[in-house]
Amino acid sequence: MDKDRIVTLLKYKRWIDSETLKGITAIDDTADAGKRHLMLRLMNHIYVVDRIFEANMSGEPHGYTALNTPETPTAEALEVSMTACTERYIQRVSAMTPADADEVVRFTFVDGGHGEMRVSEMLDHVLFHGTYHRGAVGWLIGECGGVPPKDVLTVFLRDHHR
Repeated sequence: MDKDRIVTLLKYKRWIDSETLKGITAIDDTADAGKRHLMLRLMNHIYVVDRIFEANMSGEPHGYTALNTPETPTAEALEVSMTACTERYIQRVSAMTPADADEVVRFTFVDGGHGEMRVSEMLDHVLFHGTYHRGAVGWLIGECGGVPPKDVLTVFLRDHHR
């Protein structure tokens, strides 16, 4: 596992999650309340899955019984939570050895099914899963007249990483 590459991708995730939440905050919560709520639900889903896999990697119970929470947090609260979670991932990966990345973890999915993945595969899932849902959020931001963030790694590398 290339730790530096994974840390860079996690920093990209931290940045684009924040930019996406800023885009949601700019949407009028009265004119587009339903779409804005859906955007927050999607971002909260990303966060919940991040937390589930964080707990799975640690061998700890995560306490979630679904892939989202009943309540919908504010964009501001999500930004704090998501940033803190991604920071923990960055710290974890920075301290990993190759053996840590190859460790096979057995866990139970929220639906009760049994799972087995290497830690490196779990990290890949966390990184790619959010991309899918942020794309939907970006589309919704545009439908509400907002400007979706440039959710591309090249922009992050050019403007925010180096």
